[in-house]
Amino acid sequence: MNVVSRMLRPMANVVRRHPALARSALACIPDWHTHITVPQIGKVRIRLRRNRSLWLRPPLELELYPLATLRAFVRPTDIVWDVGANLGIYARWLVTHLKARHVCSFEPMAENIPELRHNLVLGNVTERVTVVPWALSNVDSVVDFQVDDMQSASGAVNSVYNGEACRARAALGLPPKIEKVKSRTIDSILTAGELPPPDVLKIDVEGAERMLLDGGEAFFRRASPRLLIETHGLDVSRQCLEFLFDHGYTVAARVPAHWHAECHMKLDRSVLGRMVDQYDAHFIAAAKRPEDVPDKLDLVNL
Repeated sequence: MNVVSRMLRPMANVVRRHPALARSALACIPDWHTHITVPQIGKVRIRLRRNRSLWLRPPLELELYPLATLRAFVRPTDIVWDVGANLGIYARWLVTHLKARHVCSFEPMAENIPELRHNLVLGNVTERVTVVPWALSNVDSVVDFQVDDMQSASGAVNSVYNGEACRARAALGLPPKIEKVKSRTIDSILTAGELPPPDVLKIDVEGAERMLLDGGEAFFRRASPRLLIETHGLDVSRQCLEFLFDHGYTVAARVPAHWHAECHMKLDRSVLGRMVDQYDAHFIAAAKRPEDVPDKLDLVNL
């Protein structure tokens, strides 16, 4: 697979700039199951087309920053909510490498849940991971959910896209693909005692980040969970930072090299007027105790 990925990567860079050509190329890639070996994780089952980023490049190439942040955050006694669990790679790493006490893996996309469960079995971690088939947002309801079955096997609640196709399908000129999912708020889950409260949340919800935070407003005011948030867009990045500052969090983020040589720095409210790009504060790390937010990250020794 490594040889194939090296051969295909230059072609992929050309194809993705031309939607019609990309649609034709994707149609030639069967969405078959296959297995890859992910460093430090082990054997993982993926779908050849929709999970192609995991074999077109080193599988953890884009995950070094969030994994390093979680290593700084997670302790062996912690309950971790993995929100946007996808295939279960993070859940396995949290349990096997960081020794998290228990992980609640939230994954609402119906086609991903069998893959998630299968990969938890492969990693022998099923007893320490609870699969939760809900989206987290700011409502308790059954909602429309936009499915990305082309690029990342992920999705977001439809309100993120206002009925338009998700980015990957829109880029290929394809219409929306929608399924119904159960949406819950953090506050309602914890009030009902349905799951243990998290010490750490890893959040990757494809644009619904602020909705999720709003749905846990009471929890974030009274408790002090540590947060890793991957944001998807400039506006939602600003909105998340505003929420975190308002709730007493110390914040750091992955930032551009022209902001900081190590691409990681602590932020204050002044950053809100400085941001002009969605990647100016892409991965946000937040904790109420300033000493819990690392001044620097080790991106090498994972």
